[in-house]
Amino acid sequence: MSFFFDTGEIEPDKDTAFLDAVVSMSSNDSMLTGAGSLRNSDVFAAINIIANDLASNRILVPKSSVLETRLNDKPNANMSGRDFKFALAAQMLLSGNSFALITEDGFQFVPNSQMAVEQDDVTGQLTYVYTQNNQRSRQIAPENILHFKCFTQDGAVGISPLYALQDEVALQKKGNNLLKGFFNTPQHSILQVHKTDLSSDAKQNIRQKFEASNKGALSTVILDDSMSLQNLTVDEGLLKAIQTNEFSTAKIASAFGLSQNMLNVETVHSSTSQTEAQYYQSTIYKYMDCFTSELAFKLGKQVIYDDSRLRINRQQDIDNIIELVKAGVYSPEEAKQKLGGNEI
Repeated sequence: MSFFFDTGEIEPDKDTAFLDAVVSMSSNDSMLTGAGSLRNSDVFAAINIIANDLASNRILVPKSSVLETRLNDKPNANMSGRDFKFALAAQMLLSGNSFALITEDGFQFVPNSQMAVEQDDVTGQLTYVYTQNNQRSRQIAPENILHFKCFTQDGAVGISPLYALQDEVALQKKGNNLLKGFFNTPQHSILQVHKTDLSSDAKQNIRQKFEASNKGALSTVILDDSMSLQNLTVDEGLLKAIQTNEFSTAKIASAFGLSQNMLNVETVHSSTSQTEAQYYQSTIYKYMDCFTSELAFKLGKQVIYDDSRLRINRQQDIDNIIELVKAGVYSPEEAKQKLGGNEI
């Protein structure tokens, strides 16, 4: 049994497509994914928020400064540590899986289009087949590759949050296309020619000549007594519903574990501080664990994320340290050092 990952080329938008690439499961256990989903602004925002936090915070390896430097500063000759972690996080969120080869000099990011994962039906053993730029394929032992998964049913292959969002994003796209079509075609009317039996070619010819002679929003329409013009209108309630529809945005936020506020959907019962606290105390740590657990498993080292930059309740930290100073646990100088300045 095999799991194949292939991005393919990004094609122009198609009405029948879910963005440009959908997460879909077929009978041969294939999963097709692509970067086309980033054309949806809510999906882009969700992935950008999570991937940026995973990329901008350091991964600590307490007993290996060399390994820590490779992960965060220079994983290979072509990428910075931030770009490396961001690419891994973004690909994991888009397709459910991301890969990096473990090399003697560091780590090499592998696009999903170049990697296939095969699992033995009897033993369950995983084998990674790497095909670089249409060259000859070669097998990679599991211990020599990092495979990050944010959601998995079997431990062998990951599933993207996009898999749960096909209907929601398709609905959002159809609404956007309706608005786009409405504003791209400011004149919506029926030209009726009386007492005639017109062929299809004749109707097309009349339409073209009428539109050519009445170009511009302020044009004066001139008709004879054989014609009548009737304007068509789109239900204003429908247009307003499309413009204010937050259903799809809320579902996208939910699938990625984000608060609606983080995708600019106002909620009644949540403040900004509560939203940020919930995100940093819950959501982001689950994604961080996708990274640290795989790194620890494959590298055999203790690996943790430095979350000091994610502690958002600065005032609470100050208040706690002040209380500890009053209790004699810290001296004023020690408190200043812990707070990084002269807050006390």
